[in-house]
Amino acid sequence: MIAAVIRFVLPAVTDWNSMRALARQRANTFYRHVPGLRTKAFIISPEQRIYGGLYVWENREAMNEFLKSEGFLSLAQKLGQQPEIQIYDVAAYIERGEVVDVPGGVGTVR
Repeated sequence: MIAAVIRFVLPAVTDWNSMRALARQRANTFYRHVPGLRTKAFIISPEQRIYGGLYVWENREAMNEFLKSEGFLSLAQKLGQQPEIQIYDVAAYIERGEVVDVPGGVGTVR
């Protein structure tokens, strides 16, 4: 598994209520069906001017395909900038209180 933090730094005049609505809209219409995406949390910090997401991917290939997708590229174009992207290997993963087996990670503990 791969985790990614993708952040856009937006202008000081950004309408943050509109950004929250955009996140909800994209969650319902786009992200629910992205191949290989295990989870996504939309993040917003008006104080830091950040809009973005915390992602967990099944594998790097799925993440790379997403980063080349029209849905992602159109968002970057709409926001008028390229995001900062940080990528990490997932060593252990907990989902709803259960430790999930991660290939190359620490394995399932019960």
